[in-house]
Amino acid sequence: MLACCVMQAELDSWFSERMGSYLLRQERAVLAEALPTIFGFFLVQAGLWGPEDTLLQDSPIRARFVLGKHSSVGVQVRGYPGYLPFASDAVDALLLPHTLERANDPHQILREAERVLTGEGHLIVLGFHPWGLWSLRQRLGPVTPWAGHYVRAGRLQEWLAVLGFETVRLRHYLFRPPFQHRLLVRSAFFDRLHWRLSASAYMLVARKRVFAVTPLRLKRAKPRRVFAGVAKPTIR
Repeated sequence: MLACCVMQAELDSWFSERMGSYLLRQERAVLAEALPTIFGFFLVQAGLWGPEDTLLQDSPIRARFVLGKHSSVGVQVRGYPGYLPFASDAVDALLLPHTLERANDPHQILREAERVLTGEGHLIVLGFHPWGLWSLRQRLGPVTPWAGHYVRAGRLQEWLAVLGFETVRLRHYLFRPPFQHRLLVRSAFFDRLHWRLSASAYMLVARKRVFAVTPLRLKRAKPRRVFAGVAKPTIR
């Protein structure tokens, strides 16, 4: 538990640096496109990522909660993303900001998401591309604050389809390479080019589908005549 707290403290400190603040600005921008179109009564962010209420500010949903494993500033609900402390069909929107990448069992988190989301509820996932420049730096260099087990967007779509989700939006972002200080500023033209190959992260929005069951009308069987097949009497 102490190790997790230390790692979270290091991550929070990194967000105040230039690279971390750039990442948060990019994620705020893509969420500003999706969150205003999602309505309901309850929005939950499962997993700490950035300062208090940084990612949820553009949502029209008033009841917003951040779930974290430990007591911390900005955490309203304590719990684990793999065992959400919410009733089934109770949450209208669920945000997973790089939560799957830092989990031992991402499938369990997705199953819990399917359980707690209402019919037509939305799941928003932020993740790094496994072969993006930010992920490659993690693979080829020392451990970085954003380290994790990255999930390919296409594979995530397959997992969600099995659980009955429909992908409604897939947005790529984070085009600048993970440079430090001046080089990060000088590479700002990558944001204007929007090259898909240089994108290091994605936002996936999926909707929980509800399949309506239409009862079939049973045709009433015609009563069989008692004397079916017997010759009718005549007056002859």
